[in-house]
Amino acid sequence: MTQAEFHSYRFDSHNEPSDEQLDQLMENAAEKVRETNRKSDEEFFSELRRASDEAKERGTRAEII
Repeated sequence: MTQAEFHSYRFDSHNEPSDEQLDQLMENAAEKVRETNRKSDEEFFSELRRASDEAKERGTRAEII
């Protein structure tokens, strides 16, 4: 399936996708999910590191006082 065919394909009740088309559609969907999960993980762990650093800083300041 070419990229043009892939992007122009639409599911409908009269036209079932071929096995090749379905495989390609599912692989593209899975790739988008993997990319979304990767970005989400990066954002989560970045926020976790920021919050951890902030908590350490508050603890250090409390020890000084």
